[in-house]
Amino acid sequence: MTYSTWLQAAARAGYFSRGVVYGIVGFFALLASLGTGNSTGTKGALVTLLSQPFGTVLVAVLVAGLLGFVVWRLVQAFLDADNQGTDLRGIVVRLALLGSALTYGALALYALGLLGLLSSGGGKTMSGFLDALAGIIGLDQLALVLSLVLFCIAVAHWWKVYSGKYSRHFDESAAPMQAIHVISALGLSARGVVFALLSAMVWLGIKGPSTAEGELPTTQDALSYIQQLPFGQILLFVLAFGLLIYAVYSFAEARWRQVSAP
Repeated sequence: MTYSTWLQAAARAGYFSRGVVYGIVGFFALLASLGTGNSTGTKGALVTLLSQPFGTVLVAVLVAGLLGFVVWRLVQAFLDADNQGTDLRGIVVRLALLGSALTYGALALYALGLLGLLSSGGGKTMSGFLDALAGIIGLDQLALVLSLVLFCIAVAHWWKVYSGKYSRHFDESAAPMQAIHVISALGLSARGVVFALLSAMVWLGIKGPSTAEGELPTTQDALSYIQQLPFGQILLFVLAFGLLIYAVYSFAEARWRQVSAP
């Protein structure tokens, strides 16, 4: 298998794994909006998958996909596989891709912990890093920086929808672009809302039910928070539907996204 073929396989497995995770998150959020279940986050999605028949095998396969996604994100960030360039915008995009690699790498490590292949104590690394950073720059300044980063990620998702730049990464000769335009708009918008909620929660110091002291709010916290707002059940239903569409968007990327080896 050539380097290009291997990289394509890793990227497509990663997009598919991301779709599985967000499909589970969206499904449980939908149940919560209907009053028949509780919402969950990305880590909860892995726990749910592990509890299914052949759950260990399913999570192991998902870990392989997530690690493939991490590799692809690192290639995008450091080797500029998508030709983002080295101007200010390109550097910002590539830093965001690096952040994505770290996020999904942490999720893969969490899954390995569920499988008993890593110590469960590894999950405290991020909170320890944040505590150390807060000691250097101050807690309020750290909250401001993290809130701005999360809000910028939300805006980036909405900008993708407005500009339509997501489409240039699809193989337009093979992909059903009319359907993908709708799927991308709904899915990216919904995920942008989640990041905007997390940004507000960090800035306002709002803690969710799954948030330990010194840790950032999670997707589950954002979903639980929106459920508590006026008309929260309706808002959660709309957001859950959007996250399910985002899962479909991830599956579309797994099938039709252009993956080029730099």
